Amino acid sequence: MEKKYFADLHCHPHSRAFHWMRHTRHERKKKKYNPWTVALSNFKKQKAGKRAFSYSQCDPVKLWNSNTRLVFASLYPFEKGFYTGSDNIDKTKLADLLGKAAGVGLTLLMPWKLVFAAIKKAVHGFSGGENSLRDYFQATLMRMPLKRINYFVSPEYDYYEELIRERDFLTSKSGVTSRNEIINAGFFKFLKSKKKQRRKHPESLEATGQYVVCKNFGEVKQTIDDENIAFVMTIEGMHSLGYDPKKMDRSQLIDRINALKNWEYPVFFVTFAHHFQNYLCGHAHSLIKSTSWFMTQQADLNAGFVNDGEVAVRHLLSLDQQLNHDPSLGRRIHIDLKHTAAKSRKWFYREIIDKLPAGVEPIPVIMSHCGYADQPDLDSLIANQDNENDDDLSPNGFYPWNINACDEDIQYAAKTGGLIGLTLDQRILGGGTKHKTGKDADLAWRNLKAMVDVIKAMPSHKDRMWQTVTIGTDFEGYVDPVNRYADALDFKLLRQDLIDNIKTDIWNKSLGADYLLNSEADIEQVVDDFCFGNAWRFLERNFT
Repeated sequence: MEKKYFADLHCHPHSRAFHWMRHTRHERKKKKYNPWTVALSNFKKQKAGKRAFSYSQCDPVKLWNSNTRLVFASLYPFEKGFYTGSDNIDKTKLADLLGKAAGVGLTLLMPWKLVFAAIKKAVHGFSGGENSLRDYFQATLMRMPLKRINYFVSPEYDYYEELIRERDFLTSKSGVTSRNEIINAGFFKFLKSKKKQRRKHPESLEATGQYVVCKNFGEVKQTIDDENIAFVMTIEGMHSLGYDPKKMDRSQLIDRINALKNWEYPVFFVTFAHHFQNYLCGHAHSLIKSTSWFMTQQADLNAGFVNDGEVAVRHLLSLDQQLNHDPSLGRRIHIDLKHTAAKSRKWFYREIIDKLPAGVEPIPVIMSHCGYADQPDLDSLIANQDNENDDDLSPNGFYPWNINACDEDIQYAAKTGGLIGLTLDQRILGGGTKHKTGKDADLAWRNLKAMVDVIKAMPSHKDRMWQTVTIGTDFEGYVDPVNRYADALDFKLLRQDLIDNIKTDIWNKSLGADYLLNSEADIEQVVDDFCFGNAWRFLERNFT
């Protein structure tokens, strides 16, 4: 039987190991301080598909054992906004918290103003920002060492320096055949028998293999031909360059972009925005309401590009002021529009994509890990952006926030030969904790089919209906996955489910010809393209 490979347009395969070992004794041990070390998981939560705080989703062991051979490995320095907090403490929530804590007895003896001040100070940190209630909460929630959290809130934490450290961690085992190590982490640090755990969970904890951080498509092809894992390096968030107009000028920002372009291992794309202000463009609303007591996204939320951001886009894409390709600006780093506010995406389409001079190489539109918004255009998303709330679903059961792709986004991706990664985050797919829009296994399929239907309605691009979407999980991004597809080991199940879904919703309803599916072999082919082929051909066109 032919071996089936999988690709992932957006994940963090090294992230759990990096954050668990950084600032610990393991950082001094080269044998373990690399991505092949697995931090022991909570296998009960992994099996149930709970939010991935306490288990790994796509470390090299799981990638190897799942036949995932093409991985867009995203570097991401954690944003300070997760830890520095909001000044807008909700007194109702605070009262509820105090009520739950009343059994301790202390709060009942204190005047309200003192209680409020004490809790506020505890949540937002004492002098130096270390060991606040917030820090303990984040360390427990994210299953991350407290030293690591303290570093994020310290004056020493620098995004750009951390980006380089993470890059070096990722590349440390490139091209080296390795057998994975295991560390006991968090609540599992007192367990003694790693050998027993290996035997009990071999697919998650036992592998000998090799990954290669690739420099071009030729290396990707050779690596996969050798049956190894090809990593293509990406970055999530332009905040990673540490730009702040109060501390840096534009020339320093350009210097850092130039530095990226000259790394030994090239950056293929940058996810331009993320959860918090980057001083370059607006970010889409992404966090649920319950997080507002601890953090705020308000600065530049849902905003457009600013001038420095426009300059950065052109420089990353190696375009001059007239949008002609300028070889003197170095190799192109593509732009991933996921997390970019709808208003900022509108600028990108109107001022970059639509205005490229005739003969200039097309700029492919990338949205690396999203779901379907069920909205016709960006203007519709913009009109609703201030009304987004946790209970929103469209009439058809999709997640209509502007963090997701509307029809206009999908059309631009198809027209430019771009690529959309379908996330496996259940909230983004419309199946959060309060909503069940059909069987768990249907969530990915419903979003994929909706995107396919948008392209099917484009007469001049109908042939790309199955070629524009691939897997883009956001694994290791602390997502709450679709329960059925909790980690990379479930990709084989996802593949079979999609084949079954297509047969049920298209083939058995005599709609095959409308979807360019004339045989069962065609069905398997489009699913295999979604799982691997589309990402492969996208790199073949764009990773030179």
